[in-house]
Amino acid sequence: MKQLLLMRHAKSSWAEGGMPDFERPLNKRGKRVAPKMANFLIEQQSTPEMIISSPAARAAATANLISETIGGAEPVPIRFEPQFYHAPAQEYLKAMATADIATVSRLMFVGHNPGLEDLVESLTGNWEILSTAAVVQLQFEADCWKEISPNFECQMLNIWRPKEIGID
Repeated sequence: MKQLLLMRHAKSSWAEGGMPDFERPLNKRGKRVAPKMANFLIEQQSTPEMIISSPAARAAATANLISETIGGAEPVPIRFEPQFYHAPAQEYLKAMATADIATVSRLMFVGHNPGLEDLVESLTGNWEILSTAAVVQLQFEADCWKEISPNFECQMLNIWRPKEIGID
């Protein structure tokens, strides 16, 4: 069995006009909410063993905060995937199929909309709006990640949006 956690990056800053989108950092709220979401995942016993993230500043910072909060002295390993920056759903699936993650049972992707929302829809058939720092928990009756595709049976276990679970 495999579990996939899909997390949209935490809230980013628009304070510096003219900054390239790729370089936009987290704002104060994003820096506060990401570790709280990590602690929530710990409480739910739903922590990732590995994170694959977009390298865009806001996604990378979110992934690092999640990794450090969950892992403490031994952060959760992170791999940055350049294709995740504004990636369509199939890029996430391709990364899952080609990553050297055979021993990982619970994987987290940190990325962007609309790609993550499209990925949720392609795997579950349900359209879900992912606010910043939202996490979707999917489960697959699969032995390896390469088996998973939009045609593979998927169960959405949870969708956690920060405001809906009392995190702000």
